[in-house]
Amino acid sequence: MPQALSASADPSRAPANRDARKAFRFLFLTPLKGGADGISEMTRQWVRVVQSRLADDVGQIEVWSLDDDPEPPKAVGLAFRTAEGSRLKFASFALRDGLGSAADTTVVVMHLQLLPVALPLVWRGARLVTVLMGIEAWTRLDALQELTIRRAWKTIAISACTADRFRNANPSLAHVPITVCHPGAPATVRAVSERIEGRYALIVGRMNTRERYKGHDTLLELWPALRRSVPDAQLIVAGDGNDAARLRNKAAERCEGIIFLGCVDRGKLAALYRDATFFVMPSADEGFGLVYLEAMRAAIPCIAARGAAEEIIRNGREGLIVNASDRGELLAAMVHLFVDTRARMRLGAAAAHRVSAHFDGAALERRVCAALELETA
Repeated sequence: MPQALSASADPSRAPANRDARKAFRFLFLTPLKGGADGISEMTRQWVRVVQSRLADDVGQIEVWSLDDDPEPPKAVGLAFRTAEGSRLKFASFALRDGLGSAADTTVVVMHLQLLPVALPLVWRGARLVTVLMGIEAWTRLDALQELTIRRAWKTIAISACTADRFRNANPSLAHVPITVCHPGAPATVRAVSERIEGRYALIVGRMNTRERYKGHDTLLELWPALRRSVPDAQLIVAGDGNDAARLRNKAAERCEGIIFLGCVDRGKLAALYRDATFFVMPSADEGFGLVYLEAMRAAIPCIAARGAAEEIIRNGREGLIVNASDRGELLAAMVHLFVDTRARMRLGAAAAHRVSAHFDGAALERRVCAALELETA
């Protein structure tokens, strides 16, 4: 179990005597907990782990959300507070938290833009855990963010790639120790029975003007050439966003065989993974890539770009890693997986095994407990 802190303690230290501990709490600051995005999923995963470790203890777990809708408490010992999109209201949570010591509190900040909200708690003795998720960590921090992260007890990145890019963007913080803690695969959901006929490649993700790095445009532009090699090949695009209309129009101008499904529920998404020939998302800027884990768990191989995906997919073993800027390499990889059934089955089986061995709930719990210095079961 975590070691509680006395009001006079150094926030980076804690007494080893379990009986001497005072009541303590874990406080998670997140943009969103109930969404379908990666940060929401990460928040849920970490909260579940901490709840499982503290279920029989004196700790209290709280979640402060910036953008969630109000929701009733769903678990004993979990307090939930949302600002419903108001940044001013969110900032006020820490100010309303009280003026006494916060030395019993560990604050886990799930997005760098929320760091300043943690400062009042840190000044009162709270231990700060900063989580580096992805592209928001790959730019230069402002002065207040840098001031806050320098006071962190732990800085944790979801991939070594994210840690490296954070250091490159913030050379003044290059000395800060960073622990890598990979996420786990999202919870499984029963697939619906509905099927899409024929062979198809699948891409899943938001289509946002700020996230064009995911590779939708590249796939649409390559699809006519791919269809010349594999005439019946389809591309299934799941997801939505403010860039979806542009991409739909672009696809309509290119060729047949590209199907946009919009947002799909979890059961439909599980069916899409189950029946896909392979998953492809040649994204150059993923902080990690939970969708790769979802696809691999369904025993289908992935095609991904170099970067954080290489920490999930080993090239030629569970999928194929390509250079995002080399369209010929990407095209060849897709044709290969469409036509080589034996290779596809071998990669898919290895992919499912890798998820069960390294990214299941037990492996996630071990990583989070180690990162937060919680005792494991």
